[in-house]
Amino acid sequence: MEHKISHLFYAKNSRKTKQNLTPIYLRITVNGRRFEQSINREVEISEWSKTSGIMKGKAASAKIINAYLDVIRTRIYDIERELIFAGESITYETFKNKWMGVAEKPKMILELFKEHNNEVAQLIGKDYARMTLKRYNTSLGHTRSFIKWKYKVNDMDIKKLDYDFINSYAFWFKTIRNCNHNTTMKYLTNFKKIVFICLKNGWLDKDPFVGFKFNKHEVERPFLTEDEVLRITLKVFYVKRLDYVRDVFLFSCYTGLAYVDV
Repeated sequence: MEHKISHLFYAKNSRKTKQNLTPIYLRITVNGRRFEQSINREVEISEWSKTSGIMKGKAASAKIINAYLDVIRTRIYDIERELIFAGESITYETFKNKWMGVAEKPKMILELFKEHNNEVAQLIGKDYARMTLKRYNTSLGHTRSFIKWKYKVNDMDIKKLDYDFINSYAFWFKTIRNCNHNTTMKYLTNFKKIVFICLKNGWLDKDPFVGFKFNKHEVERPFLTEDEVLRITLKVFYVKRLDYVRDVFLFSCYTGLAYVDV
C-alpha cells in the first residue's frame, strides 16, 4: 500500500517564553493527516530560517540545535523503515502510535474467533446456515479448552500461533477429546478459517499450518440392503414419534437428501 510521510520544523510565535524565545515545533504528516508536538527547544526568532526549517549561521548553539533536528529526522525515517520491514501498513494510526511509543493492543485468538462467530450469526439465512454457526461455536469451545489445557491461559496472542500449536491441537483432539482422524481434520478446518483471516489482515507473518498434513482417511460406510429397508418400512411402532422418525429416515433413503437437512 502506498503511503506518504513528510515533516516540518517551525518556530511557533504564538507560544513565546518569558525570555522572549520561540519554541520549535515538529509537524508530521502521514497520508494527508498530521500531528505536531514541541521538541523542547527554543530559539531567537531572528536566528531561525523559516524557509529551511533550521537555525541560521554556524554558531555553536545553531550547530547543536540543527544536530538535534537531524536526530529527530533520522527517527522519522527509522520508524517508517521498521513498519515496512515488519510488513505493517503505514497509516496515520500505526505511525503515530509507533512515534508516541503506544503499544499496539495484541490480537487475541479467542477474541477474533468470537468476532468471527458474531458476524456469522448476523448472516444466518443470507450467507450461512444455522448449523454452520453451531459448528463454529463448538470449535470455539474446543479452542478455548485446548488453550487452557496446553498453555494454562484464558487466551493467547495470535502472533504466538505456530506449527507446534497446530500439531498439539490435533494431538489434543485425538487423545483428550478421543476424536477420530477425520473429525479432528474437520475441527482444524474450522480453526484454519480464523488463521486465514489473520493472514489476510497482516496480523500473522507466517501460516502455522505450513508443513501440517491436512488429509482425511477414506471411510467405508455401510449401507442398507433392499430387504433391510423393506423391514424398516413394514415395522410397526406404537409410539407416534418413532413413526415420524422412520418416515423421515425413509424419505432420506429414497431422495438422497441428508437426514439433518430433511
